[in-house]
Amino acid sequence: MDRILKGTGLSAAVALVVLNSIGTPASAITVKLAKKCRDMAIKAHPPALPEAKKGSAQAEREFYRNCILNGGIGSDDDTHNSAAPPAK
Repeated sequence: MDRILKGTGLSAAVALVVLNSIGTPASAITVKLAKKCRDMAIKAHPPALPEAKKGSAQAEREFYRNCILNGGIGSDDDTHNSAAPPAK
């Protein structure tokens, strides 16, 4: 009987350690934040024109990711716009 209780206690202790080491899950972003960051990313990096040699998809993804990480606070200027069509 003592052996059974000892084994059960050990199993419970291991389970407790495992459950405590899992931690808390990451919280999901809100729809409002996702839409705000998407709009800001598109404004900062508009889709490239077909004749453009270099696209801005990677820059747009990085801008979006940084916006999400910063909670919707991002640069709203167009100084880093890499896909602007050339002036005629």
